[in-house]
Amino acid sequence: MKFRQVLFGVFVLLGVTACTTYRYEYIAPTTESGRTCATQCMTTKQVCYNAMGQQAQNNANICHQQNSCSYQACVNRAQSHDDVKKCNPNPQYCPTSPNYWQCDESYRRYFAACGGTVNVYKNE
Repeated sequence: MKFRQVLFGVFVLLGVTACTTYRYEYIAPTTESGRTCATQCMTTKQVCYNAMGQQAQNNANICHQQNSCSYQACVNRAQSHDDVKKCNPNPQYCPTSPNYWQCDESYRRYFAACGGTVNVYKNE
C-alpha cells in the first residue's frame, strides 16, 4: 500500500509541475453603475465560494463515513486477529479542498458584462 501512495504522490508532483497556470488582471468598469455591478459580482462570487467550501466539507464527511463503514464491515467479516490487521481504516483518500473554478469563471464573465476588463496571462 505504501508503494501506491508514493507512486500517487510522484504523479501528483509531476502533474503540478507540468501544469500551465493563468494569471488574471481585472480592470474595473469606468462607470458608476458598472462599478456597482462589479461589487455585486464580488458578492455573488463570495456566496459561490462559501457554497463550494460547504460542498467540499460535506463530500469529505461522506467519504470519511464511507471509510469508517468499510473498515467496520471488514472487521466484522474478519475471522481472526490477523484478518483484522489487514483491514484498512482509510481505504480511500478524502479530499477537503474546494474547487472554486466554476465560481471564478462565472465571476470573470459577470465582471466583463458589467463593463470591466479581464486580461488573461499564461504562465508556463
